Amino acid sequence: MTDLELDYMIAEEALQEAEESFTKLREDYQSLRKHTDQLETILRNHGINFPNFCGW
Repeated sequence: MTDLELDYMIAEEALQEAEESFTKLREDYQSLRKHTDQLETILRNHGINFPNFCGW
């Protein structure tokens, strides 16, 4: 196996790991966004602005 082939294999593995990490982050973001939307709706229904609730 040449150095070039080894570098290629390492790069492929790194890309696969990055893709898996990105997929997990996207799923986590979507879940967080869903819960944030629910919280914002509850606060709005009680007359509380979301930024005020968070101290922004």
